[in-house]
Amino acid sequence: MNSNKRNFFRPGRWAKAVILGCFLAGQALAPSGPYGTAEAAERPVVGTWMWNPYVIGEDPEGTLQALSERGVNLVYLCIDRDYPQAYYSRFIREAGALGIEVQALGGAPNWVLPEHNGKLYDFIYWVTGYNSQVAPEERFAGIHLDVEPYVLPEWSSDSDRIIGLWMDTVSGFAQEVRSTGALKVGIDMPVWLEHFSVRDGYGGRTTLSDWLIRRVDEVTLMAYRTSAKDVADSVRTELDEADRAGVPVIIGVDTADTGQLQESYYYHGTTRMNGDLARVAETYGSRPSYRGYSVHEWDSWIRLGPGS
Repeated sequence: MNSNKRNFFRPGRWAKAVILGCFLAGQALAPSGPYGTAEAAERPVVGTWMWNPYVIGEDPEGTLQALSERGVNLVYLCIDRDYPQAYYSRFIREAGALGIEVQALGGAPNWVLPEHNGKLYDFIYWVTGYNSQVAPEERFAGIHLDVEPYVLPEWSSDSDRIIGLWMDTVSGFAQEVRSTGALKVGIDMPVWLEHFSVRDGYGGRTTLSDWLIRRVDEVTLMAYRTSAKDVADSVRTELDEADRAGVPVIIGVDTADTGQLQESYYYHGTTRMNGDLARVAETYGSRPSYRGYSVHEWDSWIRLGPGS
């Protein structure tokens, strides 16, 4: 990869992963036509975050083969506005033929701050502009936002303000994406937001997790634990809330080298991870909101061995 051509911004868990970020910009143009595939929608989700978009140009065939071998049918693909659009078009088209849905991925902790909030809308406008210029089978199926403002220094000193800005950001994101056409609205969310109480907008109060879930079409929970019980326990409240809201939930686990043995399967391998994910599916497979799982992140997942 040639670092001098990168113009992208790596969101959430940015300090612990491979790519530094995704910066996105463009102009707003409305998309049209169908998104994704019926096959991908019917099967349980097996997803992944692809923070390194360059693999789709450097080794598209190998990447698609590896995705298929792992049963992946949903990719959150980070956007580099300077990367040739032809690479995105080809990848989305060929992935779709294999039953793999591709959503545009972006975000950063500071996007919730007023002085950086414009980057969110640049991201949205880039995606909708791209979608308007390509064939239906080459369009992104949705926009997936990863903002994790709890890593900002301001969180420890003024969390109430940052939470309010976070809520405003997600609300604005959802409204803007829905105004542009048939794009799914998705977000990443940690699994401890039920401990924060916020106004529900109707004169009462609810949890921050419930408030966020009700604003979007799809939520991916970052249940970064390394046992089936811990993963299942960590998402129980959010699944209850999503069941009531009618919002689908995907459960995410981590494989990155974070230094946290209890949070990443990097230290335990695919055999344990796959077994744990199967047990979580057994626990929650009958729940209305449960849709499947997603593995963070692609670059580390493909290098992960069976385990010690």
